[in-house]
Amino acid sequence: MKISIKSTDLAHYLKTVSRVPQRKATDVYGHLLLEVSNEALRLSAHNGQQQMALDVPADLYNLSGDGFSVCVPSNKFDQVISALPKGAMVTISYTEAKIVIASGRSRFSLATLPAEQFPVMEFSPEQSKGELLIPGASLSTAIHQVGFCAARTDVRTYLNGIFFEFQPGTMTLAASDGLRLGVVEVPVDGNPMQQFILPSACLEDVCQFLGTGEVQIATSGNMVRFSRAGGVLHTKLVDGNFPDFRRLIAAAQKGDLARVSRDEFAGAMARVGLLSEGVVSSVRLAVSADTISVQSVGGSATDIADDVLPCDYHAEPLEVGFNGALACEIVRSLGASEIEVIFTGAASGTLLRARDLPSHSFVLMPVRL
Repeated sequence: MKISIKSTDLAHYLKTVSRVPQRKATDVYGHLLLEVSNEALRLSAHNGQQQMALDVPADLYNLSGDGFSVCVPSNKFDQVISALPKGAMVTISYTEAKIVIASGRSRFSLATLPAEQFPVMEFSPEQSKGELLIPGASLSTAIHQVGFCAARTDVRTYLNGIFFEFQPGTMTLAASDGLRLGVVEVPVDGNPMQQFILPSACLEDVCQFLGTGEVQIATSGNMVRFSRAGGVLHTKLVDGNFPDFRRLIAAAQKGDLARVSRDEFAGAMARVGLLSEGVVSSVRLAVSADTISVQSVGGSATDIADDVLPCDYHAEPLEVGFNGALACEIVRSLGASEIEVIFTGAASGTLLRARDLPSHSFVLMPVRL
């Protein structure tokens, strides 16, 4: 029982699926399940919170003898395959509870676990609470557009992920760490389904998995499934109720509008932040007719930074403090040369979005100066 495959072909699939297993685990959560047949070579991984399975097409390998199923140590298997010469033919055989990897004069033997020990994370069509289709590239882009706003280890567990909300024809993603909120709307095909919070810990794994083709999203209770051609990813969800982000955006929209160059705004805050001192890199914005003055905060009396940039603003002058680093992240993520900044004062959230693109918005909370 053995297969032959090019090292680069196998490494391509391992790059994605090997993200899932626990690195230091010696039990099945640190292993990959190899299922080999004439139809496909399936690689599966499980870490207790998510499970990913990818199919290597049958035309990329040759099978000699019967197929087999076995669990191999993920980290060692991935390292061995990646270390082999690019394009080299690799033979993987299974015998006597061991996997033997051979290529040229190289030979590696790895202990295995029985395939029966591999856990199963799935739900049936009858258990599904809704399904819809979306291009993988669109979903991956949306996750990256707001994912950096999500908390990672907040005691408010409902903030440790991206909130997915569904309405007819539209999927809304929202993420917040309590200091900023990011929201993006994406068109989808399918009926509304249950809302859920996708954990921050798996966001990069999901994006790596999605690809560019059509992806089906399905949910059932505390689990979501992403399915695409040749692969499926299940992950457990975050419990809790996400805050009412629409109310926060609606309140921020009532402020005074300023239009400014995205690159000039981000550059000014980054430069001025170099001379700001404190727990966070705070900057002061003094907004008046036609200009925004960005000033350093907390530095010495002699180390002062002040940058002035033009803007289109027709309201009462105001001052507001921001965390400069968070503001720069938001501004640089907006895909437009000109952005809208809607100020509601020194004690309320400021709305930032690309001009003529209300489907992608951020609310940044002020800092006390």
